[in-house]
Amino acid sequence: MKLYDGGRAPNPRRVKVFLAEKQITVPTEQIDLGKLAHKSPEYTAINPLQRVPALELDDGTIISVGEHTRVRISQFRKAAQVTRTKLELVSGALRVLVAKVAPNGHFEIETETAVAVVRGTDWLIEATPDRTSVALLEGEVAVTGRDPEARGSVALQQAGQGTDVRRGAAPTPPVPWGARRLADLLARATFN
Repeated sequence: MKLYDGGRAPNPRRVKVFLAEKQITVPTEQIDLGKLAHKSPEYTAINPLQRVPALELDDGTIISVGEHTRVRISQFRKAAQVTRTKLELVSGALRVLVAKVAPNGHFEIETETAVAVVRGTDWLIEATPDRTSVALLEGEVAVTGRDPEARGSVALQQAGQGTDVRRGAAPTPPVPWGARRLADLLARATFN
């Protein structure tokens, strides 16, 4: 794992404080915001959003965490060529660029109302206690409701599609999200 850090910028500092409180040591790479290193082609290849902080997992997955987001890495196992990752998103917004998952690999995000599973995908997810919203930017995402009484699944397969999963309900059918809704969630899923 590696944390791309903006030095004295407030948002990366919050991540470092959290890691220190949990006594987790993660290698960091300093991104000099004053010299606009976050806009460089090298960093843009790592995080197309050109924002810090970004957490890069060992498999190449990049996670950009929106402000006031509560997320936990509940599982990260790497054995041979197989990586299994599970995040628990309590609230807030994430943008996740998942590296190509090996055939037996697994990447999922679980919220209070839904589970989203992906392979080689750029996507957005936002959770509140009563609803999860998932939007696809590139690739494919499968979304399943967590309520046993209203269980159902949908697959987002076209860029711009999204679904909502309300507490006690199955995911809504995939529909194209308007540019404004996508842009709004993208803004909330990243730091400035």
